[in-house]
Amino acid sequence: MGAFNWIVIDDVCATCGRLAKIRCQTHVASSYGGDEDGRFFDEEYRLGERMRWWEPGHPKFVEWRHDGRIDPVDDPLLDEEACYSHCLLCESDDLVVVVRFRDLTPTEVLGISREKEG
Repeated sequence: MGAFNWIVIDDVCATCGRLAKIRCQTHVASSYGGDEDGRFFDEEYRLGERMRWWEPGHPKFVEWRHDGRIDPVDDPLLDEEACYSHCLLCESDDLVVVVRFRDLTPTEVLGISREKEG
C-alpha cells in the first residue's frame, strides 16, 4: 500500500452529471517520510495549492512525481496522474480524474470519466 494525498475539485461528475466536489487520490508528493511538520500523505489540497514536500536540494526532492521518473526529455516540473476519485454528491467511487501538476501544484483537470469507460 502506497502513500497518497487528496485533490478536491469542483467539477461535473461523470456518473451523476451534476456539479459536485470530487475527491481525487494522488500519489504526487506522497510519502510516509516527512519533515518537522509531519509526513507527506493523507493531506487535502485544491487546484492551485502547492503541496508540502522536501525542499529543493534534498536528496528525495526529485521523487515528488507520482512514478518517480527522472527523464531529461520530460519537463522536470510537470507531471500528470490519472487519479482514482470519489464524487461527494452521488457517492460514486468509480471515477478517474486526470490531474496535471506543475512544480508540486495541481494546476488543472485534463479529464473526468468513469473507470469502466477508461
